[in-house]
Parts: sequence; structure tokens; C-alpha cells
Amino acid sequence: MRSDERNTRTGMIARVSDVLGAFTAEQPTLRVSEIARRAGLAKSVTSRIVADLIAEDFLERADQGVRVGIRLFELGELAQRSKELRQLALGTMADLRQATGLTVQLGVLKATDLVYVEILQGRGTHLDIRSRIGGRVPAYATAGGKALLAHSPEDVVEQALAIDLVPLGPSTVTDPAALRRQLTLVRAEGVAYESEESNAGITCAAGAVLRADGSPIAAISVTGAAGQIDMRQVAPAVKIAALGLNRRIRASSAFNSL
Repeated sequence: MRSDERNTRTGMIARVSDVLGAFTAEQPTLRVSEIARRAGLAKSVTSRIVADLIAEDFLERADQGVRVGIRLFELGELAQRSKELRQLALGTMADLRQATGLTVQLGVLKATDLVYVEILQGRGTHLDIRSRIGGRVPAYATAGGKALLAHSPEDVVEQALAIDLVPLGPSTVTDPAALRRQLTLVRAEGVAYESEESNAGITCAAGAVLRADGSPIAAISVTGAAGQIDMRQVAPAVKIAALGLNRRIRASSAFNSL
């Protein structure tokens, strides 16, 4: 990306942030002129940004102006759930890293993507991986995504496999029938695998963290260098970690909000 393009995007994000930051708990509804004043922007610029945010449901019209929309409430709810989940999972993740020496990741399913909510880097490892906290990778190309899809309702699986299944690594599986066979195997074995599917040179194993009714909450995974790590040797540790986190979440008062 050229520096002028980067600066333009950064500037737009800053302006959107200024517009959203104008709202407070004391004044949740504002007129465009007041938003412009608080954000330090021209009213014409503010009007365009507000109109775009209304179109995407980040803001909504109210009797006395505009207010925060449903999309921001949804994001806030997701952020709170992710925070509670991270707090519950960190001990288990640290134990799994100690047992394997590998990078440990925690992800949740959002639409057709695996979203990473926590990552603990392995000891002495510097892997070139796509994942980052808050980042998304298509679920079909990740061990964590497959672990979650294997325990998801059919409509969720259909949605995840109906998108354009493009290769992300040299071994990405893009055939829906083959992916369905993998999901069946994941349910039987309790562990999902990937080898150079989301990234070249990367291999992973993941287990699903489930509610009492069997629906998935999150996936805990380990990541290492392909050709150096046999993931089937560390799979028992992944399964134990997932089961332990299951028990911890079910015993927590925060479980009902996850």
C-alpha cells in the first residue's frame, strides 16, 4: 500500500473514531451539528460520515438526531464475551504452552471466519502466521475453524462452505465434500488438524470448547512448524486442554453470557 493511500485510510478511521467518540452515556443522542463540533470536523464531512454509519447500522436516526446503532451494541457484546472467555482460558492456554512448547491460540467462530481472541507465543518460536488477536481467517482453512464447524448446526456449516473456497496455503482443502468428510472425522476423534492450509510452513491441531448442549463456544489450538512437529503426538494434550476449559467455563458464573 502506498503511503498516501495508508494516510488516507488512517485519516478516515480517525474521523470515524472522532464521530463515534462524540457520543456519551449522558448524551446518547446528538444532532449532526453537535457531533461535528465535538469531533472537530466540518459539518459537511460529518454529515457524510454519519450517513455512511447509518447505512451500516453503526448509527441510527432518533427523534432528536442520531444515536448509537445495533451494530455497535453487537460489537460491544462480542468484546465483553471475548474478554470473559480470555480470562477463563488463559490458565489453560499457559498450561498447554508449557506442556507442548508451541504457540497456543484461542478462537471463536464469527460468520464464516475464525476470529482469534487470544494468542500465547511458543517458547523460542517466531512463526510467520496469519493469525493475530482480533484477526480473521476463513474457518475452512484452519484447525480451529474446523473444530468449531464440526460441532456447529448444518446451516452454519452450509454458510462456511458456500463461500469461495480459495487456497490460502499450498495444501488448503477447497472441495466442500472433502471438507465435510474432515468434519465427520473431527467429531469422531475430538481433534481437528491442518497442515499448510492457512499458511505455508504451518501445522496446527485444535479442540472445540463446548457448552453442555454440545454447541461450540471456542477452539483452543497449538501451532508449530510443518515438517518439524507431528501434531498427532500433541493431540492428546490439546484434547485435555479443551476438556479442562469446558469444565472451567461450565463452572463459571460468566458461562451464561458466553
